[in-house]
Amino acid sequence: MTLRLFLDEALTQPVSTGDMSNPDQDVFNGSDGDSKDRRLFLANERSQIADALGSEDNLIHLLTPAFEDTATITVGAEQLRILAGGGTSSLNVERGINGTTAATHESGALVLSAFNYRDCSVQGIDTEGTDEASWIRVAATQGELDTAQPGARLNLGDKPYLESLAFWRRVTVPAGTPVQNKTDLKIRVSAMESPIV
Repeated sequence: MTLRLFLDEALTQPVSTGDMSNPDQDVFNGSDGDSKDRRLFLANERSQIADALGSEDNLIHLLTPAFEDTATITVGAEQLRILAGGGTSSLNVERGINGTTAATHESGALVLSAFNYRDCSVQGIDTEGTDEASWIRVAATQGELDTAQPGARLNLGDKPYLESLAFWRRVTVPAGTPVQNKTDLKIRVSAMESPIV
């Protein structure tokens, strides 16, 4: 699935998946108990073209590494299939697939994964050891965090590929919690993925 969490509304700060290079993180006072709220955003995996692209070019240079081999991506109205280089900033691609036309693209043009999503949901989970998923609440608005059930799933609905969805998360650390570096609290994203047509 190429649906990603972002820390910012401009969708320039993706939350890292697995390597802790850019986590959704906060510092909490566990002695007295503490909670922190943050707005997060769901959007398709994305990057930008680093160099202008001619309609005959089959090598795309991205500003940031992204996408997997065999993935379908979009640049403007054109769809492209990644043949090699997935996960890097240099992609070998097949141009103008799925009835679209190979076109020229300016440097800085947005590149997106070519999927729509339906039935999107998020849920706080704990992946190791003692289950502290109840420390996490998710809600559509910050005001709804007060009544959200700890550890419950939040249904966000459908997300067309050009749009993003926003939600709030609250992490509450109970009083008397010993000092620790918690890396096992995560937001699970679930959705049904379908190619754009």
